[in-house]
Amino acid sequence: MIDISLEAQKFVLVFFRVVSMIWFLPLFESTSVSAVYKAGLSMLIAFLLFESVVVPDFGGDAFLLLIAVGKEVLIGLSMGFFVRILFSAVSAAGEVVSMQSGLSFARSMDPTMMAQSTVLEQFQGLLAAMIFLGIDGHHVLLKSVAKSLRDVPPGAIVVRPALFEFVIDATGKIFGASLRICAPVIVTLFLMEIGLGILARLIPQVNVFIEGSSMKVLVTLAMLGCALNLMVPVIAGLFRGLDGDMLRIIKSVM
Repeated sequence: MIDISLEAQKFVLVFFRVVSMIWFLPLFESTSVSAVYKAGLSMLIAFLLFESVVVPDFGGDAFLLLIAVGKEVLIGLSMGFFVRILFSAVSAAGEVVSMQSGLSFARSMDPTMMAQSTVLEQFQGLLAAMIFLGIDGHHVLLKSVAKSLRDVPPGAIVVRPALFEFVIDATGKIFGASLRICAPVIVTLFLMEIGLGILARLIPQVNVFIEGSSMKVLVTLAMLGCALNLMVPVIAGLFRGLDGDMLRIIKSVM
């Protein structure tokens, strides 16, 4: 038996729910964001929220407290993972366009993520981050955490199959969302492929493989600029439904 005050138990449980969500957010994935900063931000948010939380008294039982911490980590990771899915859908749209246009061969090291990615994938990731912050998605996350602590206080979480079903269903929608985001560019490149095929049949002397590669890059960049006003509302629509999706996660553990 370990003598841990009720206030300390409350703060620890709230902290682990917050830090497990923040640690999984793409916004803090950059190597320029230190672990100390993420831990400090989590402690600050937990300090602001834990006063209004009611938790059961574990009677100093470290084993029960450890189980409760594991549940808090699970719900925090679920919330952070869903936000990560939305960002992955936007980045995947850039990857799909890169594969279609041939830009996927030109990969570079992203110093913020320490991973190889295409230029379009990096552009889509930055665009998603700006839209997320522009529509106050970070405020929605904070409100969702506060609501989850109010509706499902620490120690009262019940892990149900509905939580895993929701996460699996959301993961399966990544490619559908990606295609909706990059649809104008993909359709244009598809029509261009048909045109190049017809040109190859009409004029066999033209090497469409060499000439078409540079044309694809030019058309892709031009269409990205023209279709940006169509892509932004689709990306913003993904993030605007974040509060409802977070509510579904909360209800799945009640």
